Amino acid sequence: MNNEFCASARAHSRHHTERPRGFTLVEMMVVIVLMTVLLAMALPSFSGLIEKYRVEGMASALMASVSHARSEAARRGKTVTIQARTGCTGRDWSCGWDTLVGSGATIETLRRQDPDTRVAVQKNVPGAMSFDAMGHSSFASFSFYPAGNADSSNAATVCISLGGRLRRVKGRDAC
Repeated sequence: MNNEFCASARAHSRHHTERPRGFTLVEMMVVIVLMTVLLAMALPSFSGLIEKYRVEGMASALMASVSHARSEAARRGKTVTIQARTGCTGRDWSCGWDTLVGSGATIETLRRQDPDTRVAVQKNVPGAMSFDAMGHSSFASFSFYPAGNADSSNAATVCISLGGRLRRVKGRDAC
């Protein structure tokens, strides 16, 4: 008797009795609808987290600019100034800031910080901030909060001491 024929016939019949693998279109659509509903429920909580990281990012950018200005003032032996970019008025620094060295016609821009229009930046007093060759400056504080929401729990404050020491405070607490 030919066993090859029987073996192939059994394999052929087994192949036709198994259920096909995979998902049906209906099952896939149900999963997509459920994922959409879950995502819609989760998005509001992510927007607060994203807002918080934007504020912290701008606060970190200012802290990096201050550290850079202090080190450049010490390295060059000259006064280095951080000032709000053109377009900002008074205490508002939301349009970004520049780090400059020199005076008059010999001003050199060391660093430029572009604004994030979704984050508002306020300095405690109007005007620029300068660091002398020893790294000293006048006391200053900056408040960062989501634009249009000054009372947000995602606000942050950066405090700069007379010696140039930096400290970040959560919220809009005073330094």
